[in-house]
Amino acid sequence: MFNLLTQRYQKNNHLGGFTLIELLVSVSIIGLITTVVVFNQGDLSDQISLSNVVNDLDLQIREAQTYGISVRERTPSSNDFNISYGVDFNILGINSPTNVAYYSFADSGSKNGYFDTFGTCTTGGECVIRNNISRGNTISQLCVVTSTGTETCGLGRLAISFTRPNPVARIVFFNSSGSPVTYSNHRGARVQMTSPKGKVKSIIVYTTGQVSVQ
Repeated sequence: MFNLLTQRYQKNNHLGGFTLIELLVSVSIIGLITTVVVFNQGDLSDQISLSNVVNDLDLQIREAQTYGISVRERTPSSNDFNISYGVDFNILGINSPTNVAYYSFADSGSKNGYFDTFGTCTTGGECVIRNNISRGNTISQLCVVTSTGTETCGLGRLAISFTRPNPVARIVFFNSSGSPVTYSNHRGARVQMTSPKGKVKSIIVYTTGQVSVQ
């Protein structure tokens, strides 16, 4: 009787445990799954961060469009309603170029379609706000979109603004040296953003006023 109980105990104990090989295999599988999850989480965070930056830019452009066509007064009691509002990017040109920020501006100075004092945001001037680009994302490219659908990239700067009463966009282009340049056949501009991991998203603003995120 004692021997029978011992045999049953040993049998049940053997079936309920793990061998060393089984344990090692289980730990290896868990480690592999954890590695995949962590790696994908980094890519996901990178993609979400880039999307947030581009969506913020989309919002700033649409806000400038709204301000421009809704006749927003520059400052309270100024009675100055005839102002264009826009967004200015400067990554290679003069006047404090940067690929980690762009400026929302009110074209209240020379009214030339771009931010006169790029790099300087002072109270009472043309600057509405300096928009800093977060989490290592950068403005990697500025391009002209032509009427044929082709693009000319490598611009140093471009400014997009809106003026009442139409929602159409006024776009001013600058070459890599920071000098204004004219493209007679352009139908829009593209701003490309790149994440720390090399992912790319763009926003295209057409002269019609349409804004597209790609």
